[in-house]
Amino acid sequence: MVGVADEVRMPLTGTVRNPLPVDTKTSAQATLPSEPQYRNGTIKLMCYKHLWDSLAAEKFPSSLFFDFYSLNPQHILLKEIRDSTAKSGFPAKTLDDLVRYFRNTCSMLPPANEKLLLRYELQEDNSLSGEEEFNFDLVWLKSRIQSSLEFWKGEREATYTPQEEQWKCSHCKFASVCPSNTNTNSASPQR
Repeated sequence: MVGVADEVRMPLTGTVRNPLPVDTKTSAQATLPSEPQYRNGTIKLMCYKHLWDSLAAEKFPSSLFFDFYSLNPQHILLKEIRDSTAKSGFPAKTLDDLVRYFRNTCSMLPPANEKLLLRYELQEDNSLSGEEEFNFDLVWLKSRIQSSLEFWKGEREATYTPQEEQWKCSHCKFASVCPSNTNTNSASPQR
């Protein structure tokens, strides 16, 4: 998964001290998104919360990180990076030092709020067209991730787009070879 959290709201007052992850979606029309678009937004925000909470609980897998990217934890950082980290109060010399500072900083964070917020804005003027607040559901998130992994590992067949969502097929580069595509005139867009 690749992405950047749009916003993390830190509560300034009150009894709630947990940051609120917020994702903002933009649209050319002042309408709320369809169910599939809403579902994708909820999955994205739940993943961000899960990652945040894992980091706050000191669950960053340093050794897996170094192994996955074939990094040497004892690699000496460039002088510019060492100078910059020292100015920030983290005098890191090696990549491992930098990752340890990262882990220590994350461990001081509170877990994210159980409530998550999707915002919808009009592209034209960034005016708010709606907001959807929902609760984090780890069981649901893990089941969605597991289902995707089963497909990507070849452990289950693909599921095709439901009839009511086949408008998406006009944007898919595999539309011309998809068995569920009933529109034989449909050509995939050039990319």
